[in-house]
Amino acid sequence: MKKEIEEYFLKRNCIAEDRVIEEIIRRGGLSYLIKNEKKINFNKGIISFEDLPLEKEFSILKEFNIRGYPGVSNTFETLFSSRLNTLRRALRDSGIPGFQSSIENARKINGEVGIIGLVREVNKIEGKITSVIIEDETDNLRVYLGKNIDDIILEDEVLGITGKFNNKKDVFYANSIKRPEARKERVLLERNSRVLVLSDIHVGSKKFLENEFADMIDYVNSMGISHVIMNGDLVDGVGIYPDQEKDLAINDIINQYKRLSQLISKINKNVRVILIPGNHDIVYSTEPQNPLPKEINDLFPQNVQSLSNPVWIEITGRVFLLYHGTSIMDFVEMFPGFSLNDSKKVMREMIKRRHLGPTFGRNLSFLPLREDFYIMDPIPDVFITGHIHDHSTDNYNGILTINASTFQDQTDYQRMMNFNPRPGLGTVVNTSDLSVEVIKFS
Repeated sequence: MKKEIEEYFLKRNCIAEDRVIEEIIRRGGLSYLIKNEKKINFNKGIISFEDLPLEKEFSILKEFNIRGYPGVSNTFETLFSSRLNTLRRALRDSGIPGFQSSIENARKINGEVGIIGLVREVNKIEGKITSVIIEDETDNLRVYLGKNIDDIILEDEVLGITGKFNNKKDVFYANSIKRPEARKERVLLERNSRVLVLSDIHVGSKKFLENEFADMIDYVNSMGISHVIMNGDLVDGVGIYPDQEKDLAINDIINQYKRLSQLISKINKNVRVILIPGNHDIVYSTEPQNPLPKEINDLFPQNVQSLSNPVWIEITGRVFLLYHGTSIMDFVEMFPGFSLNDSKKVMREMIKRRHLGPTFGRNLSFLPLREDFYIMDPIPDVFITGHIHDHSTDNYNGILTINASTFQDQTDYQRMMNFNPRPGLGTVVNTSDLSVEVIKFS
């Protein structure tokens, strides 16, 4: 792509600095140039960073709406077909050789071949995965895994597999597996915003840390924060778990949101506040979830914006993927040794699969959509989750990951469920270099 962009400028009798080309690639490559060519002065000879059009400080890149994009289907077949097609392209475009054959054609090839399919079934002996059944549009096939393959494979994920087909036994013997891992090249941006990332506020709970939340607001108003992200479970809700009423300081969910609005209204009006729902909020439990209902959103000041769960946004040139994180529970259950304080490990596994929650029918209940909304597309610079009240930051494959803490102290129910929260923490992301600062509010 770099060579094509260089040729684009040469044809216009000018050249671009290396960091300009890197930034154009980040913004979309040639398609971005063609779309914005009237905004660039090609007569300068040498195009510098300052000659590129200014990006919007904030924009919504991809948002779910149950009455619109991407559309609800009558069957899950369209969703899984979308998943296979998208992630198959990602594997083939990754530069890894092979993976060109369908399952149907692989049966006819004498020798090593690469196939891509959805995992329909996982088989174990004494806890070790020995074989899987994969499928594509043409056929399904049992795949025996070589002794060198010692990995956790999830039902419904997409795999690239190399190996040989045995006609007599009608099975495939795998010698390697590959995943459509999400990757992002880190680049330094000229402009910077300070974005504060929070999650799981739980207003209405007796364990809501109101003093720490007030301390957070003081920090926002005095430390140059431009955006605040609140990543779901904004209120504690009502009837979410057995005997929850014993844990509530505010028993009406509307009044919980009113109290949250009173608190948020103390944030400076030039700070944009971004809200997404979680499983405790006043939205349906099936995912993806719409933004908060209009009557709830209207309770908040004008600088507050309610978006879907998940949602892709851009802040000062950086792509943020916000996902509350219900599927984290699935990963914790399926990976031996994982606990609810292993958010960093879980988010790495999501990035490896380029998917937020591949396995159907466990804790994550999702809608039969025309397109799979849980594929990491576009690939984010910053990937944010919450839900399990953990806190972690990590850099994996060039992607900054954050599990964004909570403002709720441990409840009796959480203690029974082995939730060990790390409350009262905020993570400040500097969009220029993606460095982070962890702030303890107290």
